[in-house]
Amino acid sequence: MGNYLSGTIVDSAGGTPLAGVSVFLNNTSRGTTTGAKGDFRLDIPRGTFQLVFSAIGYTTRVIDVNGAHLPPPLHLLLHPKATELAAVTVEPYDKHGWAKWGKFFIENFIGTTENAADCKLRNHDVLRFYYSRRSNRLSVTATEPLQIDNNALGYTLTFQLEGFKTDFNNKYVQSFGYPYFQPMTPGNADREKYWAFKRRQAYTGSMLQFMRSLYGGHSITRGFLIQKEVTGPNAEKRRVKTIYRPDFQKPGSFPMDTLHYFWNVLRQPDVITWREVVPPDSIFKVAPDGSRELYFGTPLIVLFGVRQAAGSELKESGLKLVTPQPIKVEENGNYYPAQEVLSTGYWGQTEKICNLLPLDYGF
Repeated sequence: MGNYLSGTIVDSAGGTPLAGVSVFLNNTSRGTTTGAKGDFRLDIPRGTFQLVFSAIGYTTRVIDVNGAHLPPPLHLLLHPKATELAAVTVEPYDKHGWAKWGKFFIENFIGTTENAADCKLRNHDVLRFYYSRRSNRLSVTATEPLQIDNNALGYTLTFQLEGFKTDFNNKYVQSFGYPYFQPMTPGNADREKYWAFKRRQAYTGSMLQFMRSLYGGHSITRGFLIQKEVTGPNAEKRRVKTIYRPDFQKPGSFPMDTLHYFWNVLRQPDVITWREVVPPDSIFKVAPDGSRELYFGTPLIVLFGVRQAAGSELKESGLKLVTPQPIKVEENGNYYPAQEVLSTGYWGQTEKICNLLPLDYGF
């Protein structure tokens, strides 16, 4: 028996029911559209999700829902975007923005890995590019949801882009939005097997797998190793200084290979940086309300592949919290607020649309 949430969506100005509003669970393949009377009914699985209400010409509305504690039928208002246009636009968008920045946007939003070649953005004309020479920053918005065909993984995505920002001075790119996945229908059994293989490949070593493994308490057995960089006194140099004192020791007191080791250590700086292993249970804990939280004060280094065969390449990623606050993590790998997490390294390259999987993948 399903666990359904129902409701109606109306225009905030006149109370007119809104038909055709997209209602979906963020980053999943679960969604629907409102009927002629603005009504909807959607099955909500276990866990906490963002329920997104999106319609062209209206401001996107998002509410949190939990499958175990669903509210009574909703009656929601959507506000027309026209009422806030004047406040949003500080300077006009570049009418030639796609020609100037389209390639950069695709590489940093869709991706550059193997799967990117099989992804197509069908409506790039809805993008608006704003570049500030003074701050050397680029921001991108969209007048309508982006329509993306991912033929590599077998999904059609409707992506409600809420923000794409690039700071060229500080060299970071951050995008934020609400994707809705609709699985493509395979034309034959070979295509179905191909998509299954590509999805497993995209999932292995991904942040989705990492978050799920943290929640389940098996990040180590899944091949993830968490580290952090520590800076402090060079303890080995101090130790060598206590036992190697050439002014007071006779020649031949130490073998030549030991002396070479001592000399190399003594050439090292007094303060060094090294990596320490971070136990998963030191950064991932159960909150007082029973939810699971991820928190770390200093940036993390996450290695994947430590349990693979000898000679396999380790995939190294970096994780940083934008502000010092805990991140909620769900059993299905969902984490929020997502915009508070910055990734670099392997995840910085691969956590793009071309490799993105819905939260209900394999769940």
